[in-house]
Amino acid sequence: MQTISQEEFLYALLESSSKSEIPATGLFELTPLCNLDCKMCYVHLNDPSVKEQLLDGKQWISIIKEAISGGMVSATLTGGEALTHPDFWAIYDCLVQAGVLVHVKSNGVLLNEENVERLKQYPPERIDVSLYGCDRESYIAVTGRDVFDIVDANIKSVIAAGLPLYIAITPSKPLMPWLERTLEYLKDLDVSGGVNLLLNEPREETGRVKSDFDLTIDEYLYVHQRKKELFPKEAKLTEGQKLFREDMAKRPHVSERGLYCGAARTAFAVCWDGTMLPCPGFPKEIASANVLQGGFVASWQKINRAVKNYSVPEKCHSCSYNTRCHYCPAQHGKCALRHECDERVCEFGQKYCDWLQESKKLR
Repeated sequence: MQTISQEEFLYALLESSSKSEIPATGLFELTPLCNLDCKMCYVHLNDPSVKEQLLDGKQWISIIKEAISGGMVSATLTGGEALTHPDFWAIYDCLVQAGVLVHVKSNGVLLNEENVERLKQYPPERIDVSLYGCDRESYIAVTGRDVFDIVDANIKSVIAAGLPLYIAITPSKPLMPWLERTLEYLKDLDVSGGVNLLLNEPREETGRVKSDFDLTIDEYLYVHQRKKELFPKEAKLTEGQKLFREDMAKRPHVSERGLYCGAARTAFAVCWDGTMLPCPGFPKEIASANVLQGGFVASWQKINRAVKNYSVPEKCHSCSYNTRCHYCPAQHGKCALRHECDERVCEFGQKYCDWLQESKKLR
């Protein structure tokens, strides 16, 4: 009997779900509160009164059960810091007992011995830990908290427990003095890891401005280049990524309406206040719905329609990069509200595509 890898199976499932417009994968932003104060976070709120506005476990579980009934098979729990939510474990248990593949995103501070033991009982599909430095000094500079030793010990505890782990580095201006050492630290851990492509635009209510901590285009390219040099094996495409690239190559260059990614085609995000978005950074003015008021199914249908009817900027139709660089409203931010391109994002996309093309020739 022919067999395929789990990644190939999940990719095929998500592709089928996308064609059928089934919400197969969801992200649940349990809280905007966090035990760190990262300079570049697009979600984190410092107002303690927000705690009284959080959805409780029963509300989240109700939303999750509707999502499962709608076809959800994979879920991500995030924040803020998801583990700070008072009903985190009730929500987690609901998902794993239903057979949903669960990703837990965390900054690592609360991945202590007790919580790791709890995760070992019913392991998640993966734990994603955000790494903000390589020592106490870098963590204080980026997160405002002296917690590196705690995070370091907890990461090694997760590894020792045999739990599936992925380490993500978020490039930002405060991190740059320690970038090389942070990448080296990740390499020494000998686990899967990566560098986030670009920073998200902070939500208006955070009071943060992206330009205060954003990198230049050349700095972004340098970060990704160094990551690829240090992790040459991980630079190779996984089976799922290969299938995705092959599928994308068969599609038309640019459609008059609709986006190519899985946002609101097979994926959705529910924010801490019950707002459903195609993805966490998606402009809510383009596509959003309130799950608490309209219910899950109606909310999904609303954002699905909005994404299918979204007009990609005219500029993209004649762009020579349009088979490799697909328009993302989350990256283009406020420009996406006017169906326009953020020129800086386009410049990065073009240089990034050129760099990828050149690096393939050197293999």
